[in-house]
Amino acid sequence: MFVMTISALIMSGLAAGCSDRNDGSKSEGQSKPAQAKPVELVFYALSALSGTDEEKAEQWTAYVQKKHPNISLKFINATDTNTVDNVIATKQPVDILFGSFANFLRFKDREMTGDMTELVKQNKFDLSSVEKQYVDMVQQYHDGKLPLLPVYDLRLGVYYNKDLFDKFGVPYPKDGTTWENLLDTARKLTREESGVTYRGFATASAGAGLAINQYSLGYTDPKTGKLAINTDQWKRYFAPIVPMFTVPGYNPTKEIVEGGLKLFEEGSAAMVIAFNSYGSFTLPSKNLNWDVTSLPEMSDLRGIGSQPYPVYLGLSSTSKHKDEAFQAISALLSLETQIDRSSKFGVFSPLKDQKAKVAFGESKMWKGKNFQAFAGQKPAAPAPAVNANLKNIAESELNKVFTSVITGEKDINTALREAEDATDKAYQQFLSQQSK
Repeated sequence: MFVMTISALIMSGLAAGCSDRNDGSKSEGQSKPAQAKPVELVFYALSALSGTDEEKAEQWTAYVQKKHPNISLKFINATDTNTVDNVIATKQPVDILFGSFANFLRFKDREMTGDMTELVKQNKFDLSSVEKQYVDMVQQYHDGKLPLLPVYDLRLGVYYNKDLFDKFGVPYPKDGTTWENLLDTARKLTREESGVTYRGFATASAGAGLAINQYSLGYTDPKTGKLAINTDQWKRYFAPIVPMFTVPGYNPTKEIVEGGLKLFEEGSAAMVIAFNSYGSFTLPSKNLNWDVTSLPEMSDLRGIGSQPYPVYLGLSSTSKHKDEAFQAISALLSLETQIDRSSKFGVFSPLKDQKAKVAFGESKMWKGKNFQAFAGQKPAAPAPAVNANLKNIAESELNKVFTSVITGEKDINTALREAEDATDKAYQQFLSQQSK
């Protein structure tokens, strides 16, 4: 649970209520504390926030003002005309940054974020209440500094169409199953009937979550710093996943592999791996009889899910209101706020407290669903940190590996060797351009 100091700057009305006599006169010798000065913080979203101003206020501002009524938030989305580079070049005021970890890595070299380490100490913020992996991942990529704190998490699970399982008489998948066991299920559901090709398994994006893989594999050897893509470890990762797409009758193509979410929503894929994200996953608007089970586990790594992939709040390096910005961030991370936001908006809390984790099961989307699919697995350790540009290049090449092996264009050995060579070439070219 977070431990926070109570601000000496409280509402004057509350102070008056504590000191007034019943007849309305003031007690002698008591003075009313000064009211905190109103501050408007600019909340800049790298991952664009949807919704009206009223909806954003309900999801964010209301929780800040419950603890700090003097603080208000002004929301700005990163757009094609209001890019990060444009905001930096024009010196637009920004106090709090919002985005996925990948978003922050993309702009790490812009030095947009400041360090919250001292603010954590000054405000007696209980950092141990946050899942350690989420903090470790940030500090690994920022030389031990703490520019970001997680506000909610994205976890992978297997969504399944109950009607298709019922149609073909196949038992529903269960939490904690292995990739090998799920393959048997997928095989039974892959068939053609009445001119429709049904596929037992699909993914919302190519790679089946390789960037946050359960083995915590990175792209370089931590000891030598050399590229480590063409390795036995990466072959081990792909080994149980590729067969999900190559069972008889699947007929994989690049479009089929990369369009798994669409297949599931249209009702021709029985299962799909996707995040627990309410915003990007459109199930509530689809006429599907669905539920969810946990991410399949590696047979030699039981109980472990994907690596952390939280959405973070960052302290802007240019903020003129760093104290207030941290107060707003810490208010959004209080246990009380996390429980309420999770239960209303279906987001998964990054706090260790189980009350916060399971609260999202009370939200509209998750009511009556198997939300424990996301709460039951321990996150894998973050992969070793690498240069953000190298990370992007390597992941792009590994996604190509995934697709090319599934479609039969290349064998895994050839594909990984070529991916390592292509990554090295592209990264060296990037470094050469940077040095000019």
